[in-house]
Amino acid sequence: MECAKVTTIVMSFIEPARANNLNAFKYLYTLLLYMPYSKDELTGIEQLTPSSPLIQKKCSGIIDDNLELQNPPENLTV
Repeated sequence: MECAKVTTIVMSFIEPARANNLNAFKYLYTLLLYMPYSKDELTGIEQLTPSSPLIQKKCSGIIDDNLELQNPPENLTV
């Protein structure tokens, strides 16, 4: 039962990413990298949605042969 819940949660992030033509791995990586810096503020969290310009810039392209991982941010720009 727990496995089904975890799968549902992960897929709730992946499917919107795919719908926005994002690389799902890069999106999850970026989401986990930036989320601690959003400080649970609405403006910070909105920047982590699949349609935000920040995410579109960092994670665009479903297929990416040359995956470059980002460094952790010092501050999430609002």
